[in-house]
Amino acid sequence: MLESVLEDSFSVLIVEDDDDARQNMVDILSLDGYQSQTESHCLPAICAVESKTFDAVIVDWRLPDQNADQLIPIIVEHQPNAPVVVVTGMRDFDTAVTALRSGAYDFLLKPINPDVLRSVLRRIVERKKHLAAIDEAQSKLLMNERLAAVGQMVAGLAHESRNAFQRSHACLAELALDLGDMPQSLQLVQKVQKALDDLNFLLEEVRDYSAPIILERRRCNMESLVRETWQQILDAGTSCNESRLTMSVDKDFPEECFVDGNRIQQVIRNLLENALFATYPRNDVNVSLRLCEHESAMIRIEVTDHGDGVPKSDQETIFTPFFTTKTKGTGLGLAVCRRYVDAHQGRIFVDGEHSPGARFVVEMPFRN
Repeated sequence: MLESVLEDSFSVLIVEDDDDARQNMVDILSLDGYQSQTESHCLPAICAVESKTFDAVIVDWRLPDQNADQLIPIIVEHQPNAPVVVVTGMRDFDTAVTALRSGAYDFLLKPINPDVLRSVLRRIVERKKHLAAIDEAQSKLLMNERLAAVGQMVAGLAHESRNAFQRSHACLAELALDLGDMPQSLQLVQKVQKALDDLNFLLEEVRDYSAPIILERRRCNMESLVRETWQQILDAGTSCNESRLTMSVDKDFPEECFVDGNRIQQVIRNLLENALFATYPRNDVNVSLRLCEHESAMIRIEVTDHGDGVPKSDQETIFTPFFTTKTKGTGLGLAVCRRYVDAHQGRIFVDGEHSPGARFVVEMPFRN
């Protein structure tokens, strides 16, 4: 049996005109957790590959309307990432060579041996995973290169702007002395000073976001970290004193997690502050700590509020730099959270099944 941990449902198109052979393959694929679609002729098979994405295609060499060597190039054109496996009852070398030259990934003889078919599909599944890992690595490399370029630019900009900010503040301070009996004008000066401070904060935050992340791991008690962060938020006066935090910690949750405590505390702080903002003035927030069901070496941190929730259209976009639904803020909070969690080889996402309110989930390894 194929492991049921295919990260996405794996779909296979079967093009076979023999009813028994077709059903036999469908049964094998179904037992192993694959999804399949069947066609018996080339024309409907072409329509299928033009309208739907498949992870693999199994094609009989001889079909009623044309041979597979004419169909394979069309499949490859429309589904370049779907390996094509040819099956045939002809045991000659020329047919195999022709099939491979046409773009086939592999070649199987009839009657189909279930173990051989399973072996081929397992290789295709592993191939898909390896390609996905390569794409992810390339994307991260490109992102790191972009962040490095942004970091250098913003660092230079912040350095050059610092003197300008200081001169502006000095001039505004002198102006304020001359406007001592003009309260409305003083108020305008204070607004300009606040705008300069906000701009300086934005430059510093962008610089920090684009800086390389070097983790300093240590042993942390996650429950204590959450409670400490919550108390810091209350002490800072960013929420009303009636705010309530409820926590649930599974009995098998590890007492110590080997993480960068400062980075993870920033992630927790951001999620708690967002939850408080979403639920104001009620301000009830729930935090759950438990092991991941699908991976015992991973912990799962859930932060749940009772606000209006996150629209499905925004559930991925909210982690994009500078995206925000608040009237204030840079829109970097959740983007920073994702960077920190990614650095821990984990992931952060919105639980789209939770309602009402929003549930943010962090999953990451807790061991060294």
